[in-house]
Amino acid sequence: MDTLPHHLLDEILFRIDHRSLAMIQCTNRSLQSHISKNPNFASEYFSRVRSSLLYIAFNGSPLLCYHLYGDSRSPRTVEALTECHILGYCSGLLLLFLNKNLCVANPLTKKFRFLNHSRSKFFPWVTTLRRGRQQVIGFSVDQIDRTTNSLKIVIINEVRNSNETTYEFEINVGYSWKLSETTLTCCTSNLDDRMKKPVYMKGGLHWLRNDGSIVAFNPETEKARLISIRFPKELCSKTLFTAADNNLILISATEEVFYVYAVENILTDPKWVVLKQIRNGVLDEKMLYSWYSEAYDGKCLVLREILKKDHYKQVLHGYDLRANKWEVIGSIPGWYTSALDFYQFTPSLSSVIELDAKEEEEILACDHKKISSINSIIRMLDGISS
Repeated sequence: MDTLPHHLLDEILFRIDHRSLAMIQCTNRSLQSHISKNPNFASEYFSRVRSSLLYIAFNGSPLLCYHLYGDSRSPRTVEALTECHILGYCSGLLLLFLNKNLCVANPLTKKFRFLNHSRSKFFPWVTTLRRGRQQVIGFSVDQIDRTTNSLKIVIINEVRNSNETTYEFEINVGYSWKLSETTLTCCTSNLDDRMKKPVYMKGGLHWLRNDGSIVAFNPETEKARLISIRFPKELCSKTLFTAADNNLILISATEEVFYVYAVENILTDPKWVVLKQIRNGVLDEKMLYSWYSEAYDGKCLVLREILKKDHYKQVLHGYDLRANKWEVIGSIPGWYTSALDFYQFTPSLSSVIELDAKEEEEILACDHKKISSINSIIRMLDGISS
C-alpha cells in the first residue's frame, strides 16, 4: 500500500471498520504515520460512519445495550459489575458514573480515567441521579489541534428566587473542581425537565428552560449568556432538544409528522425555523401503546414505539436522512423499563489530554470491580463482546 497515491489509499481506509483501522495503526507504522499526518482523515472517516445506538435505563442500571445500525441481530448487551449511569457523551467519549465513581472513557482507544468528584460543591447526590435528574451535568470535548482534544465537565446550579433565577457554574479541571466567577441572573424559569441532558454545540453547553429560553456557557472562556427565544407556537408534546450540523435542534413530533427546527440568528435575533419535515409513517396504530422521539444527529432520527402486545414490546425505528427512508433498528430487551436514555455513538481516534496524562498510580488505586466494569463496557462498544 505504500506505493499507492494518497487519495486512493484514503478511499481504501475509509471502507475499513473502525476497530480494524485502530489495529492497523498499531501494527503498520507507515499507515499510522499517513493517518496521523493527514489533518482531514479522521473527520472525513468518521463523517462516513453511521452512529450506533447506545442506551441504558434513565435512572441507572448495570445493564447496557448497543445497537449497530444496519445489523438486524439482537443488540449487544453487557452487565457491568456495578450500577452504571451515563452522564454524558461527546466526540466519542463517555462520561460514566460507576458504583459512585466518576469516569471518562474512550472505548475505541481503550483509555479511561476515574475522576474524584468528592470535592465538587454541586455534583448531584446518587439518589438524585437515580431519579433521572442528570441534566445539571454538562460534558464537552474541545479540539486543541488536529489530533488532540481536551475535555471539560460542567455542573450548573440553579438558584431560584421569586422574581429571578441565578445560575452558577462549577468546572472540573483534571484533578480538582473550581467554581467559576461567572454567574448569570435572568427572569424566573426552571431548567426544562424534558431536556435529559444539556446540548454541546460550537464550544458551548446549552440548557433549555421551561419558558423556551436557553442558558449557554462556554467552559473554555467561562462566558455565560441567556439566549432569549420562545418555543415555536406549533410545539407538540413529543419534543427533543439536541444538536446537529452545528445547529441547536428542536424536534416536535405528531403521529403524522416530525418537525425539525433549528435556531436562526442565534447572536442577534434568535428564533426557531423549520429545517425539514419527516413523515411519521411507521407507527402501528392498532397495537400502539406509546411512542417517543429519542435521538437525532442530522443523519438519523430515532423513534421508540411501545406496542400493546408481547408484554409491551418496544421497537426502535430509524429514519435515514441520506436515503430518506425508515428502517427497523431492532427491538429493546423486555427487561428494560419505559424510561431510557439514548446516545448516538460515533467512535473517535483523537488523543485526549486528560486521558493521556493518566498516571500509573491512578490505575493501581482502582479496585477490581471498577476496572472490570469499565472494561466490559469498552469491549461491548468495540465489538469484542456480543
